[in-house]
Amino acid sequence: MNNPTNYHVINHPLLMEKLCCLMDAQTNPPDFRRLIHEMSFLLAYEALRDWVTEETEISTPNGPAIIPKLNNYPTIVSILRAGNGMLAGVIEALPLARVGHIGIYRDRDLDSTVEYFLRLPEDIQGDSVLLLDPIIATGDTMCASVSRLRKFGVGDIRVLTILASKSGLQKLNATDDSVSVWGLRLEESLNQSGHLAPGPGDVSARFFNAS
Repeated sequence: MNNPTNYHVINHPLLMEKLCCLMDAQTNPPDFRRLIHEMSFLLAYEALRDWVTEETEISTPNGPAIIPKLNNYPTIVSILRAGNGMLAGVIEALPLARVGHIGIYRDRDLDSTVEYFLRLPEDIQGDSVLLLDPIIATGDTMCASVSRLRKFGVGDIRVLTILASKSGLQKLNATDDSVSVWGLRLEESLNQSGHLAPGPGDVSARFFNAS
């Protein structure tokens, strides 16, 4: 299978160091949370590298200066519950951004996705969105979340993730090929539980220290 064209691999030594620790089965919950926080901040940094800016004149202690700044902020949307592990790091990078949440999970018995929570900022139509989920495995939850956001008429969607499967990204690309994804690594396969193999296991369970 060819690499999905919508996936931007961030192969930075500092992020690889953090990924190595994150995937280690011996990493404890406090360190696991810290690593996701730090990685999420850096993912937001990379995903906004080409964001549109506008020249802004400010007064410095030694005279005026013209400095580029963001001309608008994307809306951050977290896919519950693992996406909330990334939220603080991305908000740290974008403190003025609005935040929404989508609760969707894949029901294996129904072989379908189930939405159980939705809270988005008012007037989200036309907004650019940073969609957060640390793992894209089967891709079903991500595809359902993107489709739900499209019903609200959002603009550009950029997904921030840490790890993804090739099959999950291919499914996302087939659902909406305008969505771009920023992450650190592709995995070839999933295990019987639907987790990436190799991978960090159940990210929600490790982050929240609960099953």
